[in-house]
Amino acid sequence: MLVEKLSENEYCIDIFSLEECQQLAVAIARQSLVPGCIALAGTLGAGKTQFTSFFAMEIGANPEEVSSPTFVLLHQYNTTPPLCHIDAYRIVDEDEFLEIGIEEVLENDCITIIEWADRFPDLLPRDHLRLQFSNVDSGPHQRRVHAISTGSRSLAWLTSSLNRLPSKLRSQDKT
Repeated sequence: MLVEKLSENEYCIDIFSLEECQQLAVAIARQSLVPGCIALAGTLGAGKTQFTSFFAMEIGANPEEVSSPTFVLLHQYNTTPPLCHIDAYRIVDEDEFLEIGIEEVLENDCITIIEWADRFPDLLPRDHLRLQFSNVDSGPHQRRVHAISTGSRSLAWLTSSLNRLPSKLRSQDKT
């Protein structure tokens, strides 16, 4: 895994295997701040659901119960801390997103992970952790994760998580 700091609140993380995806998810899960929101973005198959699965298992979810909530839109897991997993792929517009109760979910004392969150940026909390997943052509499990914190809480969450990764820093700073 390679981590590059792009700015004070932005990192580029190259992961080369499923094990490294799991390491990233575990590091972020172990540093969770409640309430907290992780906004996931990326194309189909980029690793959003896999990341969420690793995250959920780290905080106590049954691996057999963790799946993409594409057809039911929302899964809640009885974990510590509680986890709410939302998949906004099939949500048509902001009104529908509001109808499923996104505002109430985000007010709960839980971690909320939203796949396809980039479709509804105006409904996200002001301070959240944004992870943009992209495929890299050099390997079937290689991904690039662009991580951005949007406020002081998510910055603390992101930096403390990255400091716990078993990685070498590719570059100290690109700013």
